[in-house]
Amino acid sequence: MSKNYRQLGKTAIVAFAGAFGGFICATVMAADVIDLLKTTTSMTDGTAIVASRGETPEALAEVAKLGITAYEEDATVGGHGAPQKTLLDNDVVRVNLVAFKKGFKRSGGMKRRYDQLLVYVDQGGYTLTTSNGKPMATPATHKVAPGSSIFHRRESVINDSVIDQDYRVLFIEMKK
Repeated sequence: MSKNYRQLGKTAIVAFAGAFGGFICATVMAADVIDLLKTTTSMTDGTAIVASRGETPEALAEVAKLGITAYEEDATVGGHGAPQKTLLDNDVVRVNLVAFKKGFKRSGGMKRRYDQLLVYVDQGGYTLTTSNGKPMATPATHKVAPGSSIFHRRESVINDSVIDQDYRVLFIEMKK
């Protein structure tokens, strides 16, 4: 009978070790998942996913006073001369993948024809040199993590920018 008790004891120890190990493993994995879901509204952090809501109605009203009437050209939406590829284009949505190279100067001073959602495939780094068509005294440097999304409303003005590092971004235009 003592042999059965030893076997039962060994089984209990193995079961306890397995359960404890599973608990520790699940806790560590959950901590990793929480870090992967970390978000921020900071456009300068670069380590957490940015979620930007886009321009406010007040900001759009100010932009309307600038008198900018030109829209970005359909053929260059997003990239403005940077290499890009249209992934999808129908009557509802257009998706362009743009590959920006360090040092590229993206022109602005025109309006967005449609609502746009930008989704960063790689970590993005760029500096805005204008704001609503006006030169900035202190250019704003932005660094966003892969997976970050920035929403821009139709009729908002595109700012001039200089690309600080190579990255790819999806420009998703909602036509309806």
